Amino acid sequence: MTVVISNGQQGAAMRFSSFSFSRHVVTPVTIVLFVVSTVTGIMLLLHWNAGLVRFSHEWLSVGFSAIALWHLARNWKAFLGYLKRDWALAAFAISLGASLVITGMTGSSGPSTSGPGAIIGAVSNAPLETAAPLFGLSADKAVQALKAANIEARPDETLTVIGNRAGTNAIAIAAVLNGQRRRAPQS
Repeated sequence: MTVVISNGQQGAAMRFSSFSFSRHVVTPVTIVLFVVSTVTGIMLLLHWNAGLVRFSHEWLSVGFSAIALWHLARNWKAFLGYLKRDWALAAFAISLGASLVITGMTGSSGPSTSGPGAIIGAVSNAPLETAAPLFGLSADKAVQALKAANIEARPDETLTVIGNRAGTNAIAIAAVLNGQRRRAPQS
């Protein structure tokens, strides 16, 4: 059976020989949820409007996961066929292992007191005179390096304060200092 739907333009019509819920509804919804989850996930990673997107990211990701599980159940035999292939099984095991390792390194059940986030927070909130040696610089050399990058700084200020005044963040200030360390001659 063919259904013709006119879009109001002469000679232009869309033809559907059959309607497939999976192809016509689930696929576009999956694409939208994937894109939104990806964009909001990156926003959360960069701490950009995190409060605004956290709720939508979490719930839309639940929706995306539900559709993925539905897809898995609908294609269970094909999925089992993939697991019989060495490369697919290796990719599955490696990605699962990497996910567990990353979660173990970065996850916490309360305020973070360990892991990369805690380290970045501690360095960001440390005075420049304390943080500079982490980059192989003295406080004076760190101030000079920042001045060369047109960033005003004092040794008693934190990287966060310096970054805020410069219109950036502590990570960018740390990147400037780290770049200076790489240029320093090795002795």
